[in-house]
Amino acid sequence: MKSASKRILVVSGHHFADAPRRVDLHFMSDQLREEGAAVDFLICRLSPLSRFIGDGRYKHALTRPINTWFRLDERLEEFVWFAPFHPINLRYGWLNAVVAPLYRRYGHFLPKAVTERLSSYSHIVIESGPSPLLTRYLRRHAPKAKFIYHAADRLETIRVHPCIIEELNATLPQYDQIRIMAEAMRSDFTAQDRVVFVPHGISKGLFEAAATSPYQGQRHAISVGDMMFDAGMIETLAVANPDWTFHLFGKKALPLQPRANIVVHGEVPFATIVPFIKFADVGIAPYRSGAGADYLSQSSLKMIQYSYCHLPIVAPRFAAAGRDNVCAYEPDDQESIRAAFERAKVMDHLTIDTSGICDWEEVVDRLFHAPGAA
Repeated sequence: MKSASKRILVVSGHHFADAPRRVDLHFMSDQLREEGAAVDFLICRLSPLSRFIGDGRYKHALTRPINTWFRLDERLEEFVWFAPFHPINLRYGWLNAVVAPLYRRYGHFLPKAVTERLSSYSHIVIESGPSPLLTRYLRRHAPKAKFIYHAADRLETIRVHPCIIEELNATLPQYDQIRIMAEAMRSDFTAQDRVVFVPHGISKGLFEAAATSPYQGQRHAISVGDMMFDAGMIETLAVANPDWTFHLFGKKALPLQPRANIVVHGEVPFATIVPFIKFADVGIAPYRSGAGADYLSQSSLKMIQYSYCHLPIVAPRFAAAGRDNVCAYEPDDQESIRAAFERAKVMDHLTIDTSGICDWEEVVDRLFHAPGAA
């Protein structure tokens, strides 16, 4: 019961507390709650603008109470903040400059129900995305809380409004700890004394418990997630390998065109995906090229899950560093993509090393309980 006296706030502009697509924040929350902590999620990046820009989170947000605390489970609450506006990258420099002063005041509109609770938190986890715009305001009301910046992605890679990058750099001294999931990101931060490399963990028990293959027949490749999803890469492999079936998981993980050997599963609960990963023959990480995306080789949760299940991985070269089981290809080079998949087909699964992969208890220990942790 290491966390029995703790209450943690997770601030996210991407993930609802009970979303079917589970990421590291959800798994850490589960572990903290199992240890006795209470976890609250503050969901931001929602406003009337969400409806007009086609944000899929908007419809989901309307299925639950807005601007009030809502109990989801034992020691798990969520506040879906529907603000007057939220920061959007308008793509044009002059437009971004015009709205930047307004965006910097985003935290000024935090509801009273949120600010009144801030003094009760032992830790506040700020996820990469729009959340750094709130740090000054949260710190003002929670001076004793330990602040952790959760660097899930480079802000340039996910193309946030430039003022968010400026605000993160300006508020870095206010963080007690900067958690990176890829050593490639260490040089992004000047506050080296507070940077800690803690890679993703995985739910080992779920994988060990999966005993039955969901597949019919042989030759199955799996792609999990839709971040920077390269549908052209999947098309190349599906055409070149008609005797293989390609399984796509993720709301936006869609093929260029329907094919008999491409199965679109959409967004499903993580427990449903586990046996598909465990019993696959090859794991695919079809990332499109993006600014500063080299960190993905270490920070990609799906690549860690693939590796734990001893899968050869087909991934672009920029996301291949540090993993011996990655068969790398050059993006947009069809011959290179096909060659990488051929190498993956014949890789010896038993040679893939899983000894360095943590579970979520180890991750939480290092972030919240280890000497020197936040």
